[in-house]
Amino acid sequence: MFPELNHPYRGRDVVLTSKHQKHGVVAPHFYGKLAMNVIELDLDTDQFGTFSGEKPRTLSQYEAAVAKARLGLTHSGISLGIASEGAIGTDFQISLLNSDIELIVFVDLESDLVIAERYRSFEITAVSREVMHGDDLNQLLISADFPHHALIVRTEIEGSTTSIKGITEKNQLIDAIEKLSRESDLKKVIVESDLRAHFSPSRRANIAKAAELLAARVAALCPECQTPGWGRTSYELGVPCMDCGLVNGDVVRREILGCARCEFKTPGKVIATSLEPARCMECNP
Repeated sequence: MFPELNHPYRGRDVVLTSKHQKHGVVAPHFYGKLAMNVIELDLDTDQFGTFSGEKPRTLSQYEAAVAKARLGLTHSGISLGIASEGAIGTDFQISLLNSDIELIVFVDLESDLVIAERYRSFEITAVSREVMHGDDLNQLLISADFPHHALIVRTEIEGSTTSIKGITEKNQLIDAIEKLSRESDLKKVIVESDLRAHFSPSRRANIAKAAELLAARVAALCPECQTPGWGRTSYELGVPCMDCGLVNGDVVRREILGCARCEFKTPGKVIATSLEPARCMECNP
């Protein structure tokens, strides 16, 4: 079940920095791969940004995740840390859809090593609507998968955000809309999905997938230097059209595997060996 006994992280403690109860979707993967004991530490990760806008995120997604992990290391005295950061909104490739990109990092303070993985999913419940007190909410609640997914009611007044979070009952929702409507000059409020992990089952599922990928990567050792974190680092591009033979240079051919520390790389899984004419820049410009 577990990797070699000489894996440097096998059986060790690792601190998960999160105030949103991610232990249940992260810990099983690190125990299953490395018999690691994941200890969740509830700290103020909101200082790095909130989905609801009270605190804008000023760091990149990667930087925010690493900052969270290092916060846990500082407070716990443990040298190994995990943290994640989500980015949810209009997809960067398919603008008609929302996507959830979950980035999760493993930080080894002693070795000055950061190992990261991402998981992108369209399976995310994320709605946002402007409403007024007394509006019919039924269609909104169906779209939001309420109360399975919790909601937030918020207002934005002169650049300041006020919000009521973690709403899981309809009466609570109506009361929150009424309360914040009185404080808004436009009498409108924003009702949206509460995307914090402990209130969003669809996001929790995506964090679990990201954690699974990261645990597998942390468990994999570089064939050259034996450093943990062996996995995909880039892609080889260039796939020929099956009709005209033109090599389309922006299409992924295969994965490139590499080390988190040294420069060693090898070819990985082949993604595509030929391209349909409908996707060819020559046949379908």
